[in-house]
Amino acid sequence: MFDDLWLLLPPTAAEDPADAPRAFDPRTNLWRDVPTVDPVLCGLAHNPAAPTDVLLGLLAAHGDAVPDAFNRRADLPPVVVEAMLRHPSPRIRAALAVNRYVDPLIRLRLVDDPDHRVVEALGTDPDLALPDRAFARSFDRLVQYFQRTQMTADELHTEAIDAMSRNRRSVPVAARHNEPRVRTAALDALGMLDEATRDAVKQALLRDPAPQVRAAAARYDADLVRVHEPADLPRNGYAYRGLLRERRLSRPLIAHVLAIDADDGIGGVSAMAGNRTLPPDVVDALFDHPSPDVRCSLAARDNLSHAQLRRLATDSDVAVRTAASTHPRLTETERAAIDIDASTSREHRPHGRIEFSNRRDEYPWMRPATLPPPEQSLRWATSVNPLLRRRAAADPRLPADIVAALAQDTDLGVRVLLAQHHPAAPPALLLRSYREYNGRGRARLLAMPNFPTTDLARLADDPDPAVRRLAARDPLATPALVERLTHDPALKVRRAMAACPRLPLPRVVALLDDPDLAEPAAANPALPTDMMRQRLTTARLTPHEPTHRRP
Repeated sequence: MFDDLWLLLPPTAAEDPADAPRAFDPRTNLWRDVPTVDPVLCGLAHNPAAPTDVLLGLLAAHGDAVPDAFNRRADLPPVVVEAMLRHPSPRIRAALAVNRYVDPLIRLRLVDDPDHRVVEALGTDPDLALPDRAFARSFDRLVQYFQRTQMTADELHTEAIDAMSRNRRSVPVAARHNEPRVRTAALDALGMLDEATRDAVKQALLRDPAPQVRAAAARYDADLVRVHEPADLPRNGYAYRGLLRERRLSRPLIAHVLAIDADDGIGGVSAMAGNRTLPPDVVDALFDHPSPDVRCSLAARDNLSHAQLRRLATDSDVAVRTAASTHPRLTETERAAIDIDASTSREHRPHGRIEFSNRRDEYPWMRPATLPPPEQSLRWATSVNPLLRRRAAADPRLPADIVAALAQDTDLGVRVLLAQHHPAAPPALLLRSYREYNGRGRARLLAMPNFPTTDLARLADDPDPAVRRLAARDPLATPALVERLTHDPALKVRRAMAACPRLPLPRVVALLDDPDLAEPAAANPALPTDMMRQRLTTARLTPHEPTHRRP
């Protein structure tokens, strides 16, 4: 099924279920202006039946047409891979850099590419082991600008942090860089790391040979434990709430935040309510705070007394009761007695709508979630609380009997998360989840190993266009049905059918001249190779871009 929005990796062959397939956005090459390209050529680059000479012809004369297809093709012939390695266009080399089907040893040959954007593209694959120099080049380039007085010391610091934010694996590399200013900047990026790595990097910087780096590291270390005053509050929203959530706060600062939050409602008290160092009397007072968000934050504190838990469990606001219902100190009997509404949970409502997805799977630069101990997931899986069962459902290590039970769970979130994350999710569950759920992470269901292909033609008249286009996956879908759906009112359905190999050939050829459907029609494996070569020969030549330029 042609899908121009998401790259869906097939299931891994690894035995570790934690390596379940992930879906991620393939638009890696957005650092370039998208040229006007013949959609037929773009479709040929996607076509799984395109012979080697057509693929090489596209590379030789129509390089602009191939990056967004060649970065996901699993069947690139060795001669095409070699041509991509030597290609003058950095966009094509970057497409090879991110293609996870290509042997990592081949992709690593690009680690010294003359264009830094190609090297940065390698870094977008969190599973590709890269040497330090792959990340150091970004910092080297910034230092050169600084040495040529093209940026100030403050700008170097800011730009180095920005580079680390794009790939957290570069933080330890920055901490080992030969420029002390870069090593100092690494201190402001330590929050991106897991606790063990963060502590190791901090300890190394405390022993740094440069006195200014050691001093900065000592200030950072002291800042973790010192009491902060109102003057320490940053303006930035993330930094502001992070300080209130994680640092020791003085009484004047607490009073200041309570006062300005009452006037401006900027969320400081809600962040502060989770701070483990808050004085007990301040915590007690927050139980009477008028904002449900503040009381929800209190529910996340792991040191609540039973009396405080009972108060939250009987709160007048259902969102607060729901937040309290997952607290680890509650018994299952106590949980069952709480009146909750799972749709109010912060865990699955990040943008004002309910979403069942692990965002860290889709955005690899985010700090990865650590799987809980297996016994914890097993306890959650049998909980009366659907939010705890959802947490269990996202664990790809669950045994078969638990998978079977959760597949029949009454909660949609449990079923969808199980379908998205477990490699043994049954076909019926995957299809049901795809039909019932229309939020973030829906597309990844199509990449799961057991997603069905048979008996999908019956969905051709479903009211949901995303479901109707599943008919293109059914090997028993009749040519007449597929052709009918090329006239569907939804473009995404028409595009899927245009690429379906069961579409009658005359219709495929006719669609090559349809502005909306030319690309998926050219990607149709039923298209004769002679016609592929003919369209390639008659297409306008595309000039290659320079091999290196500063963005």
